[in-house]
Amino acid sequence: MATEFKKNHAQVCESWRLLGAVNRAAYLQAAIPRLALLTGDVNKAKRLFNHLLSAAPSLDEVHRMTGATGESNDLYMTARGKTMVIGSESARTMAVLGQLLAALLTGNEVILHCPSQAEMSDEAAKVLYEIGVSDDVLSVANDSQTITLLYIDRLAQVAVAGSNSEVQAISQELANTDGILTQVISVTDMDGMSEMLTPDYLHRFVTERVKTINTTAIGGNASLLELGTD
Repeated sequence: MATEFKKNHAQVCESWRLLGAVNRAAYLQAAIPRLALLTGDVNKAKRLFNHLLSAAPSLDEVHRMTGATGESNDLYMTARGKTMVIGSESARTMAVLGQLLAALLTGNEVILHCPSQAEMSDEAAKVLYEIGVSDDVLSVANDSQTITLLYIDRLAQVAVAGSNSEVQAISQELANTDGILTQVISVTDMDGMSEMLTPDYLHRFVTERVKTINTTAIGGNASLLELGTD
């Protein structure tokens, strides 16, 4: 049963990734009004959240690159993988939810950890479940210690909202973990949310891949190779 659960979980997360950013944005758009209500500044939150979702078409772009004769090379972006969104003690709700939306928009599996705002976390998750985000894709982990969660196997990135010292402490702890390199995506500007307004913000949640097709093979695409780069 455990093996079957893991298989189904992986399939659901993969389906979310393959949905595409534009289609994911359509789901998330429906959640914005209710998520904004949790922040205490509805209009500002709506502007921020809509700004993030407006980038969806660019995330789905595929760029054809010059390659050798007889092959095509397409560059595209895809989710990095398991992502933890952490709201530290000093984090404002808007920053946490902005990071959460960014992680979901880019197709990642997300674990939300904001123990100082547990009620908000549960309500945000409820809203997202109701608009179609699976509980395989989004889970809330406020009962566990932050330091324990940072050692989760194959954790690709941690999106932290909080002070510089809180972000630094989490970064230092992650440096001690084994396995894959875990990226830290920080938001420390709790007033202006300036980090989330930069052109490359959402790109930090994705990785580039190149799909190469041998166009001279029988059927035109008999040989297919995908390479990922971080």
